[in-house]
Amino acid sequence: MADYSSSNYNDFPRGFGNELSPTWRDAIKNDKRQPPEILTNESSEFVGGGKLDPDRYTSYEFHRREVEKLWRRTWQPTCREEEIPNVGDHFVYNVANLSFLIVRTAPDAFKAYWNVCLHRGRQLVDEPGKGATKFRCGYHAWSWNIEGELIFYPGAWDFPDIKPETCSLREVKVGTWAGFVFINPDKNAIELSEHLGSLPQHFERWPLEKRRGLFHVRKTINANWKIAMEAFMESYHVMATHPELIEMSADHAAQLDYWDEGAAHFSRMMNPVGVPSQYFKGGTREHALAVTWAIANDIRHDALTGLPPEITDRSSLAEWRRKQLQEATGADHSSLSDAEILDGIEYWLFPNFLPWFGESFPILYIFRPNADRPDTCYMDVWLTSRVSDTEPRPEAPAIIELGPEDSFQKAVGTLGLVLDQDDFNMPKVQVGLHSWPGDPEGLTLARYQESRIRHFHKVLMGVLNGA
Repeated sequence: MADYSSSNYNDFPRGFGNELSPTWRDAIKNDKRQPPEILTNESSEFVGGGKLDPDRYTSYEFHRREVEKLWRRTWQPTCREEEIPNVGDHFVYNVANLSFLIVRTAPDAFKAYWNVCLHRGRQLVDEPGKGATKFRCGYHAWSWNIEGELIFYPGAWDFPDIKPETCSLREVKVGTWAGFVFINPDKNAIELSEHLGSLPQHFERWPLEKRRGLFHVRKTINANWKIAMEAFMESYHVMATHPELIEMSADHAAQLDYWDEGAAHFSRMMNPVGVPSQYFKGGTREHALAVTWAIANDIRHDALTGLPPEITDRSSLAEWRRKQLQEATGADHSSLSDAEILDGIEYWLFPNFLPWFGESFPILYIFRPNADRPDTCYMDVWLTSRVSDTEPRPEAPAIIELGPEDSFQKAVGTLGLVLDQDDFNMPKVQVGLHSWPGDPEGLTLARYQESRIRHFHKVLMGVLNGA
């Protein structure tokens, strides 16, 4: 397939804006509280062109390459620390046909194991749990303590080759960042800090570990994990998929950035909020501000009567929002810029972690295959809120499990409407890709607006084609 790598391709428009619907770069120029330099820096060199082969989403052989070269070898987030808050609390993390057991072994320590009994191979632990002192296989009662040491196996006299000191559960690498427990099944893998690169510096002003989970939803989706994830890596789809959002967000005006720092790969998308999209006919700045204010107050569009008189522009809307958040959480939001309060700022960390940044959409996403097939996946969604500096993070709410036909909106309310709109497309993309006619030779992606997806695939193929 063609790869347009000529340097001439670096000279291209990076977003479209006008006076009413400015790009993110232009929208923030009049903000009274400017964002930090780390947000205003741009990093968007041309990442290549050409088509994407539909087999990347439909082929079982490609899926197996991902299992062997990606999921067995990369750092991946599993759960929030507060989901296993006490010693002995544990979490079962499944990806494709692999299963892992994550356990808090001390107040500030975690271990992770291959979730398999070393006797006959039964999955050792079936469900997450609290306060365990041991893990007992349901098949023959072989048992290990939470440090992974074999402590009991019936009929020891009949296993002369078993030595408990060499039959501990097999560990995988474990680390923490942003309130999440990460694992890497490859014992020889790089450290988590090298996988993250400079990404933690981007979140220094907005630490994810100082947030509580308001809900955690896990939904099974009848689509490849990449199809599901890529729906959240561009705003090009907003005009058609989320028509109500174009009243208050300029989807075409996003700034997109991506970083490759050795083994670290991440990207970012920033959409201006409080301004209308060019696709919203007859839109005004005042209406965009009013819709943004209404959404923050959970007011329906048809009940919108106008703005409070003190809100006249983005900055005054941001100041109102700061006060609202302070009253709701008790946390100090005074240091955050207008953009950090209002705009849609979303990061992506290879391979499957999408944490939003800022208070406009305080959401976290994780995507992964949920079976040894290319056409089904889990989508995990957390909604978070800030915890005051003196308040410890409370224990996390129980996971809400949704099947393919279940509605996000029925489970979590207003935010679920947008997620349902995205979910509606995903299985239909999977069906369509199975029916790809072969001409054109693959999927067409926009040069800039879908460049984060191009960047992801560039990194992915580098991993899959590596040693």
